[in-house]
Amino acid sequence: MVIIKSKQYKKNHKKYILSKHLDNEELRILNIENLIINSKNLQGLINSPYKNIYHIEQKHGNLKEYYTARINSKIRLIMKPVGKYPYNTLEIEKIEFLDIDTNHYGEG
Repeated sequence: MVIIKSKQYKKNHKKYILSKHLDNEELRILNIENLIINSKNLQGLINSPYKNIYHIEQKHGNLKEYYTARINSKIRLIMKPVGKYPYNTLEIEKIEFLDIDTNHYGEG
């Protein structure tokens, strides 16, 4: 699979991960990238046993087009398969990293 990184993702990656020297979180992001790259398609990623380790799951409700992966207890990586919803998981071979979300899973 191919990973596309949006401008928003790059900006927030630098802001939340690199500037705070979160080495464990950076390693976890690299592991998620490797898992995605080694998957042939979205179906392979969804059926991978590693999806439970990184908590890769499809969102529900209005955000059902998006997938998330847990970086730590407060930070999530937001991904979207490149294609039209509803997805044919066998044909999806590109995933876009959209953002790093810290708001919903923060304290409060």
